[in-house]
Amino acid sequence: MDKSAFNVKLTNLCSYSMIDKSEIQAEKNRFPYCALLQVMDILSDKATGTSQWAERFLPKTSLYLFDGEKFNDYMNRVVLTEIQTPADLKAKEQVEQAKSQEYSASEPESFDIIKEINSYQEVSFKTAPKSVILSKFLETGNYKPEDLGETEDVSVEDLGKMSVAIDDSLDTETLAIVFEKQGKFDRAITVYEKLITKYPEKSSTFAIRISELKMKLENNKK
Repeated sequence: MDKSAFNVKLTNLCSYSMIDKSEIQAEKNRFPYCALLQVMDILSDKATGTSQWAERFLPKTSLYLFDGEKFNDYMNRVVLTEIQTPADLKAKEQVEQAKSQEYSASEPESFDIIKEINSYQEVSFKTAPKSVILSKFLETGNYKPEDLGETEDVSVEDLGKMSVAIDDSLDTETLAIVFEKQGKFDRAITVYEKLITKYPEKSSTFAIRISELKMKLENNKK
């Protein structure tokens, strides 16, 4: 719908041809948050007899209304469109198809927030059975049970050690810096040595850090 046609339509919001309806539907799809187009769309729905226009689309349109009394006045004065020509029938069929798709897309999936809250259970490392803690550990770490071998007597503390041993991706520069600040220079050196092979482009930087840490280790032994 061009600007001049739109301006003409604004002067008469209670009368719509089937072509008007098609064009307004298209414009509303282009600009779905335009309040005026939403109102014109529902008025033209009523004028052209769009299937279940009041039940399916009026509640949503009401969100865009600024003057309910004026809207009701327009709605009461809407002129029902006579659909007779083959072109009108085809346009109506296309509009009905588009409106059905629009309605289906806007239907929210049923969601029970209380059920969702009740289904969530935080695992307590103090009170939960060992088997529950282990299953949660495997689930979040994406590990297979066979990777851990026999786990019947695995303690919660050992699980943390396993996570580091199993996944080398935990070896990061941040982890090395943490070890440095904790005074665990030997562990920081080990991490930097692994990082040299993973990130050769930064090998010179890591080599300097390793050299500095080895000096600190030597000084600590004196």
